[in-house]
Amino acid sequence: MTTPLMRASAFILLVFLVALAPLSLVRAQGVRTPDLAENVLRALEAPYLTPEEGADLRTFHGVWRPEDLESPRRRAQAALIVGAYDDPALANPDAAAEDRAEAALQRGDLEESLELLVGAASIRARRIRAEALEGLGRFEEADAAIGPIASELARQRTTSAEDLVEGVRALIIRARINGQPASDYHLMMSLLARARDELDRLYWPANLTEAQLLHAKDNNAEAVRAIEDVLRLNPSCAQAWALRAELSVDFFDFDTATAIGEKLDALSQRFADDDDAFSPLADLFMARVWLRQSEPDLAEPDLAPTLAHFPKMRRALALRCAIEAIRYDIDKTEACLEEYDALSPGSPNALFAVGKALSSARQYEQAANFLERAAARQENWPPPLVELGLLELQSGRDARAASALRRVAELDPFNVRASNSLVLIEELLTYDTIESEHFIVRFQPGVDRVMAQDMLAPLEAIHTIVSTAIDHEPSQKTVIELMPDHQWFAVRITGMPALHTIAAATGPVIAMEAPKIGPRHQGEYDWIRVIRHEYVHTVTLSRTNNRIPHWFTEAAAVYLEGSQRDYNTCRLLVNALETDSLFDMDEINIAFVRPKKASDRSQAYAQGHWMYEHMVERFGADAPLKLMDLYAQGLREDQAMQSVLGISSEDFLTTFKEWARAQAHTWGMLQEPSMRELRFEATLNDDEARAEARLALAKFSRGLGLRVSGVASRASLSFDLISPTAELVEGWLQEHPDHADLLELRAIFTLRDLGDESLTPEAVRQLEEYASVRFVDPMPHRRLARYFLKQEGEEAARRAIEHLDYLDVREQNSPVYAVEIARLARSLNDLDLAAAKATRATQIAPFDAGRREAVATIALLRKDYETAERHIAALVELEPDRDIHKKRLARLRALRENAN
Repeated sequence: MTTPLMRASAFILLVFLVALAPLSLVRAQGVRTPDLAENVLRALEAPYLTPEEGADLRTFHGVWRPEDLESPRRRAQAALIVGAYDDPALANPDAAAEDRAEAALQRGDLEESLELLVGAASIRARRIRAEALEGLGRFEEADAAIGPIASELARQRTTSAEDLVEGVRALIIRARINGQPASDYHLMMSLLARARDELDRLYWPANLTEAQLLHAKDNNAEAVRAIEDVLRLNPSCAQAWALRAELSVDFFDFDTATAIGEKLDALSQRFADDDDAFSPLADLFMARVWLRQSEPDLAEPDLAPTLAHFPKMRRALALRCAIEAIRYDIDKTEACLEEYDALSPGSPNALFAVGKALSSARQYEQAANFLERAAARQENWPPPLVELGLLELQSGRDARAASALRRVAELDPFNVRASNSLVLIEELLTYDTIESEHFIVRFQPGVDRVMAQDMLAPLEAIHTIVSTAIDHEPSQKTVIELMPDHQWFAVRITGMPALHTIAAATGPVIAMEAPKIGPRHQGEYDWIRVIRHEYVHTVTLSRTNNRIPHWFTEAAAVYLEGSQRDYNTCRLLVNALETDSLFDMDEINIAFVRPKKASDRSQAYAQGHWMYEHMVERFGADAPLKLMDLYAQGLREDQAMQSVLGISSEDFLTTFKEWARAQAHTWGMLQEPSMRELRFEATLNDDEARAEARLALAKFSRGLGLRVSGVASRASLSFDLISPTAELVEGWLQEHPDHADLLELRAIFTLRDLGDESLTPEAVRQLEEYASVRFVDPMPHRRLARYFLKQEGEEAARRAIEHLDYLDVREQNSPVYAVEIARLARSLNDLDLAAAKATRATQIAPFDAGRREAVATIALLRKDYETAERHIAALVELEPDRDIHKKRLARLRALRENAN
């Protein structure tokens, strides 16, 4: 069963999560090339086109024929489309000056771009010139170049789709330099709509510019749709494919990004007729794929070909700075930034790339420094402030987050992510707080105070357990944000690098949804277990300076949850072991954020926990802590394992698998011989089995030199194996008396014969024997608990409690077992156990008045008046219309006062 810690969110408030929409859109569409639009096909097949016009049109729409590119002019256009910025055609004087200048701009040869535009007066030429000047840090000149274009647009003197689109691109540059009033955004979108819908429906650069503009506003759902429109008009447009890949990287969809990278490389190779050709745009986003996973040593080789060919390409140089930053080498990072500044003085781009990469890696202090420096260079450019606001929100510095996001709202009210986050921070600033030594609990005023007041004592107990185990205390209090419902929780976790259902940790902040029942809630859950899991993240991230492999922090969190591994998890792990589908050390990190199948995320949690358990058992409890310290120093996983464990990460996985097989056997799993082998032998020995099958299998086994039982696990059988019967099972048990599969089957046959009748003593014996051998299976405990609950007497009650407790410690979403144990314990006058289980029921269902009343009653019987008062006071808040609670509270307080 997938636990609450693992399930993906199923109900997300659309208005706040529109920025997450491309995750599903991109994955659903994969990397399929859209069909060419019908209107493009009609235009290409128009009978009135001259051969030259047909070649021009095919080139423009990215469906050229080889002979179309014999023209240097058309080949230069095609080279720009596929991103072949160093194609010889782009140095040919027969190519348009604007195309040659555009290519130089993309390569980073900005002075050359300006030289090529001398005397050119088109709007496109002026836009390219402004962009080159911006890249050179000559911002005033760039702004001056855009002024006349803006005037022409305002006077509506442009009548071609190309001019309108180039005008919008110029306005985007001006917005980066000087900021953008709201009217400019409306103007740009209306101009693009006019170019696309009125002047030329086939002019795909309008759709591309719209996609880029929407992406800049973090309106990614609409950006994805615009990209799809581009590719239906020009399936070879490398910039559209690259933007789609960038969105995939943003949402941890690395498979899609990788597939797009392969597609773009193949496109470049076909265009150049050279198997060694590559796409620089693919290199850029593939480097980000690795940076997003904090793997700078893998990012660098992906970026190297582009830097070798285009040593001045600004986006590549900015990524190189980010790579050094994720190596946590600040001196090299600063040196890299200085080199960038020498080419583009005053540019914020490299600083922004570094800050964004560090923020993604949760290096909050360093990231904030670089983002603030980027924002200071261009005070009216929103992206650094957006990232800074989100960073501060995740690190729990609300005032700084609000300041940054309010500034963004002034500069760019259309940025979806910033607007949503500002709504959230303004909401959080209205919340009440209560504090203990190590925690601050923040909650919405009202009924949530009932739960918040109960949280501090368990939280401090959690701190003691976790900080002792990890041998570390965070340097600041951890903020627990108790979100009132799933809608607000979904808003709170937007942009985190995983999917969460009810709780999530950013390090110093843990957000959780209040465990309530209703249409706006995910339901009740064991919040103490969940927060203990999340607090392990907080402590391990603190000890490692947020430099810890994803699987390792999750493994530590599950290991220290204090819960039992459930049966479905055991079966999932054993199946992965048997089918050789356990993740390797790279796959397990990806499985958390980009699962390929439904069970991947659950397996990643479970396998990580299992590997951590193996590490502690084989290498000692200090081994994980020593690894954490090396991660804090910036060592990569394989280096750290070599140092602490004395083996490589690959060898660790090998030893883990050997250990795991042995442990699975102790669970009563992986029984030998297997049921398949037993049934195989029985089939061969059965007089009614087909003779030809026996002969064929015997021949098969002799050919392989195997025992017949060995064939059972290897042969692909073309006939049915004999089905187990009660008689067969009894016979097998004579030879294998502790075989868990056989004990289970025997119990199942017995229960089937009994039907709905009560258990016989023999059935009870069989269930207990099975439970003792395969202790991870809850089935016998459920059946035995039901049986003993129907019996009378103290002994039956005690036996029922035994099996109910087994079920309760594994239950995460319902207080039903705890409630029943509390009832039985009270009947046995075991008030301590009754109180403990009644209290657990309130921790799973803190807003359930019935659970509060039950624990208050038991507390009164124990003369624990403090506990009773706390729960009766909660009832006053939960059921304000019931005067009985107020009267009981007044009497209890009077009783306590008289007692004192």
